Amino acid sequence: MTRSIKNPPSINIDELVEALRTDPQFQFREAGNMFTQGKCPSCGKKECFISKEKPWVVKCNRLNNCGYEEATRELFPEIFTNFSKRFPATEKEPNKTADVYLSMDRGFDTSRIRDWYEQQSYQFPGTNDFCNTIRFYLDPERTRYWERLIDKTKKDGQKANFGGRRKQNKSLYKGDAWAPPGQELKEGDKVFWVEGIFHSIALYHYDYKTIAAFSSNHFPETFIEEHKGKGIIWVLALDGDHAGRKYIPKHAQKLRAMGEKVEVYLPPADMDWDDLHRAKKINAKFMAECRYRGKLFMAETVEEYAYHQYCRRTSKRFVIGFRSRTYSVSVDISQLTEDLQGDEITEETSLPIFLANCDVMEICNRDPQCLYREVDEILDEQWYVFKIHTPKGEPEVVRLEGTHIASADAFHKALLNRTGGGIFNGSPADMRILTGRWLRNQLPVVRSVPYIGYDSAAEAYIYPTVAYHKGREIPLNEDKFFDLGKQFIRPGLKSIKISGDGEFDPKWFDQYLQAFHWQGVALLSFWLGSLFVQQIRKEQMSFPFFEYTGDPGAGKSTTLEFLWKLVGRLYEGFDVMKATTAGRRRAFNQISNLPVVIIESDRDSGISNGKQVQFNFDDCKPFFNGRGTGTLGVARRNNEVEESLFQASLIISQNAEVDGSEALLQRIVHCHADKAHHGPGSREIARFFERQSVEEVCGFLAAALKNEKKILATYFRAFERIEGEFSSVLKNERIAKNHAQVAACGHALQVLFPSFDEAKVKQLDNYLRHRAVLREDRLAADHPMIEQFWETFRYLDTEACPSPEYRLNHSADKEQIAVNLNHFVQRCREKGQELPDMKSLKKLLPQSKKYELVDKGRPMTSCITNKTTRCWVFKDKN
Repeated sequence: MTRSIKNPPSINIDELVEALRTDPQFQFREAGNMFTQGKCPSCGKKECFISKEKPWVVKCNRLNNCGYEEATRELFPEIFTNFSKRFPATEKEPNKTADVYLSMDRGFDTSRIRDWYEQQSYQFPGTNDFCNTIRFYLDPERTRYWERLIDKTKKDGQKANFGGRRKQNKSLYKGDAWAPPGQELKEGDKVFWVEGIFHSIALYHYDYKTIAAFSSNHFPETFIEEHKGKGIIWVLALDGDHAGRKYIPKHAQKLRAMGEKVEVYLPPADMDWDDLHRAKKINAKFMAECRYRGKLFMAETVEEYAYHQYCRRTSKRFVIGFRSRTYSVSVDISQLTEDLQGDEITEETSLPIFLANCDVMEICNRDPQCLYREVDEILDEQWYVFKIHTPKGEPEVVRLEGTHIASADAFHKALLNRTGGGIFNGSPADMRILTGRWLRNQLPVVRSVPYIGYDSAAEAYIYPTVAYHKGREIPLNEDKFFDLGKQFIRPGLKSIKISGDGEFDPKWFDQYLQAFHWQGVALLSFWLGSLFVQQIRKEQMSFPFFEYTGDPGAGKSTTLEFLWKLVGRLYEGFDVMKATTAGRRRAFNQISNLPVVIIESDRDSGISNGKQVQFNFDDCKPFFNGRGTGTLGVARRNNEVEESLFQASLIISQNAEVDGSEALLQRIVHCHADKAHHGPGSREIARFFERQSVEEVCGFLAAALKNEKKILATYFRAFERIEGEFSSVLKNERIAKNHAQVAACGHALQVLFPSFDEAKVKQLDNYLRHRAVLREDRLAADHPMIEQFWETFRYLDTEACPSPEYRLNHSADKEQIAVNLNHFVQRCREKGQELPDMKSLKKLLPQSKKYELVDKGRPMTSCITNKTTRCWVFKDKN
C-alpha cells in the first residue's frame, strides 16, 4: 500500500552543506561525504552526523542514551524559506517558486502532481502588497479556485485564499470537495475525507483515495450525492484537534442518514496529514493506530469503548476513562472463550458476546490523566501534574505529591481536597492499574524555570505564553508547558508580564536616531545585546554595565520606557533604594537575557544631609562576569549554600554619575543624554515614541530572537575588528573591550533595521570610541570627590590661613601631608566650605592618584599643636 517517498530535492544542497560546515553549534568534522563528530545539542557529546548528499536530518549516534535528531529544515529555516526571492519564476519555468515550495517545504513528489496547480499571485486587500501563490482549481471550467500563499508578508495569520466566480450566489465551494485530478471512485472504495488540499495530496502519495472538504465544518453534500449508493466507505480523517473532533460525529450522522458507510481515522492532535507525511510517519502500522483511535472516539457507550480496548489488548481486568469518568472493567475470559466456541474475538462480530461476559463499574466521577512530572531543582521537590477531566466544565489541572497516588484512600482524599467534588471509589487493585499506567512509561519531566528569559540548559527563551528555541516560536501547549523536543519547561515566574505577540516595523529607527541621537542608539544597541548576553559572556567571559544619565527633559525616561515596550513590558526600572537586600537579590535573579534597569539609585547628587544615599555599585562587580548575586543558606542540617548566577545585563539610569572603585568604573560604558541635538520637531518625534503601545512595537522581541543565529554571527564578526581599532587608541584593555562590545551590538542592529546603513554604523563606532577615551581620561584623574577634597584642603591650608596655627597640614616633613579629618571638617564649617560625605571620602582617599596614602589613623606629634594627633598621611607622587 505504501510507496517510498523521495527525499527533498537537491536544490541548494551546496548552501545547506556550507551552513552545516560553518555552524558553531555542531562544529562538525568532515569525513568524505559525511559530517561527523558534531557536538550534540542534547547530550553534549561529539556524536552528531549527517550526510552531505542527503543533508536533511542531523542525528546523534548515541541512539539508546540520547536519540537526538533534528531536521535541517528546522535548524536553518532561512534556507528553506523566502522561496519567491530565492527561486523566482521564469519564462521557461513559470511555476518554479511553486514547484520548489511544494517539494522543499511540503516534501511532495512534484512529478506526480505537476499538472494539478499553477503559480499565481495574490494582492492583499487595501494594500499594494503581493505574494506568490499555488493555485488549485475547484471545477473543470477553472472558474473557482483555492490558493496557498507563499512567503506571506502579512501578520494577520492568513495562509490561503478562495477566489473566482461564485455559483448561483452561493459560496465558492459549498457542497463541493476537491479530489486529486484523474481519481476515480469505484464500488466499495475507501475514500479518506480530509480538511485541506495539502492533506489530500499527502495521503495520495501513499495511494489512498482522498477528498478535501476545505474545513472541518463543511459537509460536501453535492459531492457525496454524486457518488451515493456505490458502497463507498467514507473515512472521516479530519484533524485531531478540537474542531475536527467536534464535527466528526456530526458528519458521521449525516452520512449514515444518507445510507452511506462510515469509518473514522483520527490522527494525533498536534500534526496534520501533510506534517505526518513530511515526518515520514505514514505507514500501515500508523494508519492502524489512527483507525483504533477513531473507534474509541466514536464509541457510544462505555461498554463499546471497553470492547475496543479489550480487542486491542486482552486483559482480565482493566480501567478505562470514558466521557470524563473512570470505570473498572472485569472480563470473565474463560466463559467468554467458551461462548466464542473456539473463534477469536473480532471487532465486527463479537460485541454482544463480550457484553454478556464483562462487568463495568464506575469508580471515579472524574477522568484523571497524569500529564508529567514537574521538577523544581532549586527546591529539590517534584510533583505529579494531573489533568482532571470533569463531565461538566473545564478540566482542572492539579499538582499531587507522590504520597497522594500511593493508595486508593490517599488518592480519594487528594481529589476531595484539590478538585471541586472529585471522588474515587476504586479498589486497591484498580489503583495499582492506574498508577502502573501513569508511571509505566517514562513520564515527561517538566522543569520549572523560576525566572523569565533565556534558559541556557535548553538554549531557549522562556516567557509566560511563548518560547523561542533556535529561531522558532513555540506556543504554550494546552498542558501549560513548552515542548522543546527533548526538553519540557514550564514558566514558573508569574509576576513579570512579557508579551512578544505584536508588530515590528523597523521604519521607526530613523526617527529614533533623530529623537535620541547616538547615546540613544548606543542604549538600543546594548538592549539588543542584552537579549543574547549569556551567549556573549560564554564566549567573551564578560559583558559591560551601561550607565545612562541625562539632562532634565532630554528624554531619558522616554527612551527606557520605549525600549521596555519593544520586549513587551510596561516598565522603566527598579528603584534599588526602596528594596531590602533580599528584594534586590530577587530582582537581580528574576530575568535572564534581559536588562536589569536600576533607576534613581541616588537622591539628587547622592548626598543628603551629609549622608550618602546612593547604592554601592561595587556590590555589582561580580555581575560583569555573570557570577553570583548573593549566597543563601539552604534549610538543611548541613553546610549547603545556594547562589544564583546573574543572567541578565545591567543598566544604571540616574541623575548623578556613578561613583566607585576604579575596577567598577572600568566595567561601565557611560552615555549622557542631552539636548544638543534637539531641533524643530524633536518634541513631537519624542512624543511619537511615548504614544507607542506595547502591542504596536513588541514584535521587536520575536524578530530579534528568530534571528538569534544571524545577530550573534554579526556581533562576533564585528567585535573582532572593532576591538582592535579601539585598542589602538586606548591603553586600558577592559575599557576598549567593553565599548567595542556595545559597538558590535550596534552592528548587529543592522539585521533588524535596514536603514541603519554603514555610514551610520561608523558614526556610532566613532561616538563609542570617544566615550571610551573620556572614560579612560576620567580613570587617569582623581575621583571628583577626591579632587574637591584636595582643592578645599589647599585653600584652607594656604589662602584661608591667616597664621600657622590655622594650617591643616600637621606634618613637619615637607615631603608629607598629614590631615586630621575631624580638623578638616571643623575648618570647612568655619569657612563655609561644602562638606563632602565623609563616609564616601574615606573609601575613596586610598585611591588618590596625585597624593599617595602612606598611612591612615597614624598617631603623630602635630607641628601645629605639638600634641599627639591621629592623621591620614600622604606623600606627593610627583
